[in-house]
Amino acid sequence: MPAKKEESYDCKVECAELKKEVAALKKEIAALKKELKAKPSGGADSRVDALIEIIKLHPRHKQILENKGY
Repeated sequence: MPAKKEESYDCKVECAELKKEVAALKKEIAALKKELKAKPSGGADSRVDALIEIIKLHPRHKQILENKGY
């Protein structure tokens, strides 16, 4: 029974492709970090602040939040 012919595998080519992918991901991460720094609230979602304000309207929740220092 003849052996199956394996496809040639060049690890140098794969390594070069992976290095390109890593470089692209690093650029994307840097862009995301820059975008987060540009947000006025330090990258936090402004809806969270709105939810906290709504929760504070309830007297029991307000007391809990005040006790925790919020």
